[in-house]
Amino acid sequence: MKSMLMSLCAGLLAFSAHAREAAPVAAVQWYEVNLSGSGPYYRMRLPSEIYAASQRSDLGDVRIVNGAGERVPFSLEAATVPAPVKRVVPAPVTWFAVPSANRAGGQPRLGVSIAPDGSLRAEVGAPAAPRGADESVLVDLGREASVSGLRIHLGGTQYQGRVQVESSADLTQWHSVAEADLLKASSNGKQLRQERVPLDGLRQRYLRLSWPDGVPEITAIDAETVVVEAVPGNDAPALRWQAAAQVRTGSLAGEYLFESGGVYPAESVRIDLPQPNTIAKVSLQSRSEAQASWREVATGSVFRLQGKSGEERSAPLQFQVTPERNWRILVDTRNGGLGSGLPQVSLGWRPAQLTFVARGSPPFRMGAGDAALAPVAQPTAELLMGATPEMGNATLGARLPMAQESAAAASASTRNIVLWVGLIIAVAALGAIAWRLARSKPVDGSR
Repeated sequence: MKSMLMSLCAGLLAFSAHAREAAPVAAVQWYEVNLSGSGPYYRMRLPSEIYAASQRSDLGDVRIVNGAGERVPFSLEAATVPAPVKRVVPAPVTWFAVPSANRAGGQPRLGVSIAPDGSLRAEVGAPAAPRGADESVLVDLGREASVSGLRIHLGGTQYQGRVQVESSADLTQWHSVAEADLLKASSNGKQLRQERVPLDGLRQRYLRLSWPDGVPEITAIDAETVVVEAVPGNDAPALRWQAAAQVRTGSLAGEYLFESGGVYPAESVRIDLPQPNTIAKVSLQSRSEAQASWREVATGSVFRLQGKSGEERSAPLQFQVTPERNWRILVDTRNGGLGSGLPQVSLGWRPAQLTFVARGSPPFRMGAGDAALAPVAQPTAELLMGATPEMGNATLGARLPMAQESAAAASASTRNIVLWVGLIIAVAALGAIAWRLARSKPVDGSR
């Protein structure tokens, strides 16, 4: 009897596990999954429809089922992009030696003029500027590009002194932007040089160099720009852009609210300003739900400038992957903010890779949308078995009508009810057997 009782208990445990496994797969939205190629594994980049349907930032509510409504194993692998390589590119620039503004006699004749295309040119017949301690150098960078530094190639054998750098857009209004020590020294056939002036992404076309310790002999001047290049051989998916939904003004000055429309793994945001010739400092923030506190994601400057060579817009703000739905932009309004109109906002994201085993018969379906579900995706390394797993392609098909979704859920629910009724009957039988055993046990009354 004891062995029978133990066998019954083991059977009940297995029965209970099967009942839990057969629980209906809850998801709000279901889509067909189309297969091509040979399996048993199939792979796809997770489409935007699933990100829009999912209610979990970790995609824990994503499920894949076969034609019988049974869950099939799958893995989710987030897209990873190697850090880009930054390369400094020097380019020679045009420069002119001109009298300093501090020279006696008021405003001197510079000896240069601005051509129709904005470039600096030497004036015909202008007297050559005598070289002296009060001489300045005008630099034409060619265009208003982001310059990370200026390299001044020094001639001669020895020089030590300071250089002061001012910037201007029109050669009339100048602003101090940098100061650096320059050095060139020679000893025993060896040279020590410090010829670089950091500019930290300066965006002005014209520079003026002044020399408090005396003007050096200059052989050339290079402007350094930083070029960001992708890592060769990188197979990460290209950045996709999702237009933000419901861009609107908030209750605070300079506040703009918007929604992503899904749990997209956003890594950059593009802000298109409503009016040309606008520059503003912004703070980009996000939160997981309407009641949560805002968290700063990125800060930076955005602009939209109309020049002779056309319109130039700021690059997207970049940040760590943030799969949240609620976003806002806070604009520094001390210089007028964005003016009238609303900005257009787009989020850049890369889709995860989903791999699943085609267990059972088709049609296969993918669903998402129930935040109460726990994640069931497993690591890809644990999913792929065999020496060379055969991999086919999967694509998301049409969304299933609600009637089909309800029918599938009802079928699974009916099956689950039958299993649980059987489990209750088995537990009752187990209780009856235990009661009979307790009744039939002899009582030793001699002690």
